[in-house]
Amino acid sequence: MALIKKNIWAAFYLTAAIWLVFFGAATFVSYQTVYEEYTSEQKRLMALTANSIQSILRQYEVLLDLVAKEVIAYGDLADKETIQNVMDSVVEVDNSMLGVGLFLPHGDVYVASSGVKLPPSFNILSQPENRDSFQQTLETNRMVLGRTYQSDVLKSVVFPLRKSVVDQDGNVLFVLSTVINIPKGFRFFFDGESNQSNSNLYLYRDSDRYFQMVLSHHEIDSDIYNYQIPQADLDHAFNTLEQKKGLRRQEIKQTELEIITTSVQPGPTGKAVSRYIAKYDLWAELKLDTSYVMGLFFKELQVLIGIFASSLFLIFLLFRSVASNEKRIKNALEHQASHDYLTALHNRFYLDQQLSLMKRDSLYYLIFIDLDNFKAINDGYGHEVGDKVLCLVAERLQSLVNSEDVLVRYSGDEFIIVVFNQDESSINLFCKAIQKNLALPAQIGDYRFVLSASIGIAAFPEDGQDLDELKRYADLAMYEAKKTRNTITFFREDFKQAYQYRAQMEQELKKALLQNELYMMYQPQIRRDGSSFGVEALVRWENKLLGFVPPDKFIAVAEACGLMLPIGEFIIDKTFTDMTEIQKETGLPVTVSINISVRQFQHNEFFDRLIELMEKHTFIHVELVLEVTENLFIDDVIDIQNLMKKIREKGIRISLDDFGTGYSSLSLLNQLPIDELKIDKSFVDDITTNSNTLAMVEGIIAIARRLNITTVVEGVENDEQRQVLADLQCDIFQGYHFSKPLKLDDLKTFMTSNTHLLNGDNNPFI
Repeated sequence: MALIKKNIWAAFYLTAAIWLVFFGAATFVSYQTVYEEYTSEQKRLMALTANSIQSILRQYEVLLDLVAKEVIAYGDLADKETIQNVMDSVVEVDNSMLGVGLFLPHGDVYVASSGVKLPPSFNILSQPENRDSFQQTLETNRMVLGRTYQSDVLKSVVFPLRKSVVDQDGNVLFVLSTVINIPKGFRFFFDGESNQSNSNLYLYRDSDRYFQMVLSHHEIDSDIYNYQIPQADLDHAFNTLEQKKGLRRQEIKQTELEIITTSVQPGPTGKAVSRYIAKYDLWAELKLDTSYVMGLFFKELQVLIGIFASSLFLIFLLFRSVASNEKRIKNALEHQASHDYLTALHNRFYLDQQLSLMKRDSLYYLIFIDLDNFKAINDGYGHEVGDKVLCLVAERLQSLVNSEDVLVRYSGDEFIIVVFNQDESSINLFCKAIQKNLALPAQIGDYRFVLSASIGIAAFPEDGQDLDELKRYADLAMYEAKKTRNTITFFREDFKQAYQYRAQMEQELKKALLQNELYMMYQPQIRRDGSSFGVEALVRWENKLLGFVPPDKFIAVAEACGLMLPIGEFIIDKTFTDMTEIQKETGLPVTVSINISVRQFQHNEFFDRLIELMEKHTFIHVELVLEVTENLFIDDVIDIQNLMKKIREKGIRISLDDFGTGYSSLSLLNQLPIDELKIDKSFVDDITTNSNTLAMVEGIIAIARRLNITTVVEGVENDEQRQVLADLQCDIFQGYHFSKPLKLDDLKTFMTSNTHLLNGDNNPFI
């Protein structure tokens, strides 16, 4: 330090010399940084652009599907006027669609929207621009992009989109074709936030190398759509990329990467950001503006020159900046440690920290909030929309809390609010205000949601003596609220007992199969005419510690802890074994219904394992019915439909259990291959005293008969109920009026002593 004070100029010159070296290095780094930031920005823009293009094209595909659905709904293609009206209505809705046409498989136009005047003898296959894409449309069920060209008919550059409509055998009935006005259809790229001042977007077709779209803010000659990119230019661009980066063209197409390559646009050679859009076989390209990059770099260079000219002063500022930067980083890290990254609310670490500092005599309520059915938003609309919903919820909760309250995002869709110095009545009103606020319609982009929440509340120190205990009890109260959804529940001591009982049940259930505690019982099912009967297989559990545990209690626990698959397989295997034994001893035909849980049915190996168990046992006259509940169809009706068809092909019938209690019962009847409806016991209990219930059951049975679906009614406990249901033409009866659930030996006795039911003799029910 003393030497520097004595030779300050030498130190200055030394510093200047060192800084000159730094200046040269900084100049190089600055250019690289500007270039990389610019290219990164263009890559992000390309990703956004590709997603936007796919979204817009998907909207057009949906419109074509709607037109196809309407046309098919009218049945016969002879009514051209009706079809034209449908097309005109779509064109009116979306003015970017210049017209819609319906073409027959051999290319002749059948009818077009009013704004399109095609000669009667017009055949699309006679047009070179449309021939290949039309033939491609006939070979696929996806929407096909036609080549963009100057249309003499529409006096405009048009972007054709086509989709074939097939019958049940896969034969093409007709092809719907629409043409899009590019500036109107893709207005997003010309206006608003996507407006590019530095680059223009070119889309070209991978199959024939013609330009599909040119989205530019400058006048573009329509002849560009007649320009075919030379194959040699493409080969050169990708060969260079492979040599420098080791990326092959096929790999880029499969992964849909944003890459920097040589531009294939007409004009001077340059670099561009490219991305392959696999769904539509398109390459999107944004040409990099090197002059813009240099402009940014020269701005940076001016700063560097200024820094060099005032080096000694800037060194002082640098040290001060370093100190400030360290402080800023420290503050940022502290903020990150105590805040949620998504919603900017405090996190669980902050909650633990704050409450650990509270005095032991402080009084507060811990409110545990869990959004109802939030998983459906994430699964149905994507995590991006789900994140926006969470941010909106955070904003609404933030608007309700006081400055002394603590609001945190606990995890996922769970939030915690700690409220101080309030009584239970005030907390209840506060939670109702939360639910009311969340119930206000939430607009996220094009989607509109109405949210609800289940809320559990625990009080300190009344309910718990530390934070972990309090959170656990508030969580138990919230779990209780979840049973009815959109409910506020304060912790009660019996919740803890129920939780402990459930935990104990889970532990005992894990040992139940190994200790042979599960067994099967069978409740007879009697047909209305007495000609035959079957049984429903019912699992029972007798535990040394817990005693007899009803199925409605332990099945839910098995589902939650992942034991339903082995238990379900035990039920099927044991039932098959017992039915085989009955067959061998009695020789009587029997239908057996087995309840299949949602988790079991959705397992990817369920069908194969079911067939293996069927092949393991030798059935003679056993008809198998699988009972499923309506909850099975909430997530993915299409996949379930396919599985049910495979099951029916094996001669297995499908029964819809607890019918009438689910979320969309009647809509399922028309969509699914259902053989049997099982009317829930709740309808039977008051069928003789409640006219509304009687009318509902009568309607269900009538619909089922119209659809040729067998009806089974459970819970028949007296002859009066049986008679009413028989008068309503119900097919099969089940309940204590006929028999309670029986063990295997008792079932054999029941069957052999009631053979008149099988033969239809001395029928007491007619």
